[in-house]
Amino acid sequence: MLGKTALIGALVRRSFGTSKVLRETIKNHEPNNLERRMLVWTGKYKSPAEVPNFVSQDVMERCRNKMRIRLANVMMLFTIVGCAIMVYSGKQAAKRGESVTKSNLEWHKQFQEQREGEAAASAAK
Repeated sequence: MLGKTALIGALVRRSFGTSKVLRETIKNHEPNNLERRMLVWTGKYKSPAEVPNFVSQDVMERCRNKMRIRLANVMMLFTIVGCAIMVYSGKQAAKRGESVTKSNLEWHKQFQEQREGEAAASAAK
């Protein structure tokens, strides 16, 4: 069973969690330099100097979510560009007559020659 202080603490936390006004007025998060830049990049403040020493947790959560979305979009863009570059380079290699099969056969041929050379050198000793 919960103690009296634990029960009161749970009720207080619950009331703070449900009241939007109280959550916005409680500014208990001290942003570091990266978080200050993130707040500027998301448009909440105009410069890092304008960011207050303490901001609310909700503001930081919204800022982090916006940055996650932007980062995911940038990563998708880079992936699409990378895929387009690889398709282009593959088509150019096909025009030159290069293929994975040919390079694999050449590698095996070189490996076999190297192995035969080593076998001949060890037999000569």
